[in-house]
Amino acid sequence: MHPIVFRLACLALLAGVLALMVQESEAVGDKVSECCKKVSTLKINITISGFRLQKKDPPCVKAVIFKTTEGEQCVYWRLSWVTDKVKELRAANKNSTNASPTTL
Repeated sequence: MHPIVFRLACLALLAGVLALMVQESEAVGDKVSECCKKVSTLKINITISGFRLQKKDPPCVKAVIFKTTEGEQCVYWRLSWVTDKVKELRAANKNSTNASPTTL
């Protein structure tokens, strides 16, 4: 193979590898975990053990994510029953973390 053709082939290969590396590094910046892209307005009638809040960060929407016996449920954050449940869960968590240890 002619030296110039060999160099051009090496440069083309190097450019291809660099392009793939750039695509990979951009993909790493994407959101790794799943998020709520839509929410429910239906009341949850199963056991709720916890919650977390999700901020709006498209494509994710603002939501309360309740941890239930059937998995996580995304609900609309402005519903009165949702705010009541969040207050209840916060109070229960506060009481359990502030409980003084008993000694025997």
